Amino acid sequence: MIRVLLVEDEPYVAESLVALLRANGIDALPCESGEAALDAAPCDVALVDLRLPGMSGLDLLRHLRERDPSLPVLMLTGHGTITDAVEAMRAGALDFLTKPVEPEVIVARLRKAVERRRIERERDRLRGVDGLVAESEGMRAVLRLADQVAAQPGAVLVTGESGTGKEIVATYLHERSPRRVGPLVKVSCAAVPKTLFEVEFFGCKRGAYTGATRDREGWFAEADGGTLFLDEVGTLPPEGQAKLLRAIESQEIRPVGATEPVLVDVRIVAATNEDLKAARDAGRFRADLFYRLAVFEVALPPLRERPEDLLALAARFAAPLKLKPMAQQVLRRYTWPGNVRELRSVVEQARLFAKGASLDAADLEPHLPADESDLDLRRRTRAMERQLFLEALRRAGGRKADAARLLGIDASNWAYHAKRLDL
Repeated sequence: MIRVLLVEDEPYVAESLVALLRANGIDALPCESGEAALDAAPCDVALVDLRLPGMSGLDLLRHLRERDPSLPVLMLTGHGTITDAVEAMRAGALDFLTKPVEPEVIVARLRKAVERRRIERERDRLRGVDGLVAESEGMRAVLRLADQVAAQPGAVLVTGESGTGKEIVATYLHERSPRRVGPLVKVSCAAVPKTLFEVEFFGCKRGAYTGATRDREGWFAEADGGTLFLDEVGTLPPEGQAKLLRAIESQEIRPVGATEPVLVDVRIVAATNEDLKAARDAGRFRADLFYRLAVFEVALPPLRERPEDLLALAARFAAPLKLKPMAQQVLRRYTWPGNVRELRSVVEQARLFAKGASLDAADLEPHLPADESDLDLRRRTRAMERQLFLEALRRAGGRKADAARLLGIDASNWAYHAKRLDL
């Protein structure tokens, strides 16, 4: 139930408002002064009269906002002027209502204020994980599902194209699970040599093989009590799949050279950018392991299907520089086959070579692939040449003479090329 802090010094008005709110399923906490309101219990929204004895409504507004910047405050007055409204809004008021106000208007405005606060808190919460942006409804749906899945004990399979943020979502799942106090161990399955699979995953005992001079914990033991994230799980060889399945089913491992198995308590979160169901049907991935990994499945949409997230992510990567309108248009036109990873690379390169406090279209275009439909030889050649000069500068750490040497040109001609290519 919504709870309203109602600050009104006229008893009749206060009683009428309390009755109105409670009739609409809204709890009200009435206070006759600003001083009393500051001592009141926390509420979801505040409705404050502008004219109060002692502390003014504006002063109370400022105190409430200092104490809780997310608290929506609506100002109410019978003597409102434009100056009062402007001052209240500048002080942080969400709305300004002048008496007499229709009862349904008051109820609607309060509910809208509470809903707005809920949405803002949700956005802040989602942004708490580094690199995670969820302005689009598609990504919000993904994270609502992730919130439900996080509390469950079963394994999770995170799917999506390369660069969509599967590792970030795996971190999100861990941090919102009961295992968040435990470790999160991240493994790239594609980087595990076949000959070292058991040692890396299950560990080994001293003397188990030549060079094993000490006991070594594997990734399962490191993740005990927490989460083991298996990235690119579809790249595991068949023998590795069988051993992984056995460890997941038994919740025990046997380090290389050990005589007894070791119990482990690990939750698996796996990720893949390939169609693991197709790999299963084709016999390249074990069906029994697939079902063990995909107890829950979280599918991430590609960036081209999340236009609302595109500019929010770009703004984060460009900070502290701003994105000019033409730069935003350039970003929207491109389809981003490399998804968020590609976007970050392009924007950060543009930021590195930017001249001013903002990024414009000209800053971004050299770092994007050429438009394949554009066959103008001069334009395409200039774009490729500019890209080469910028890459040489990057490799040379900004030193023009070294960049010229990398390009095989005379350093004395750098100024000419810089002007010609708008470097």
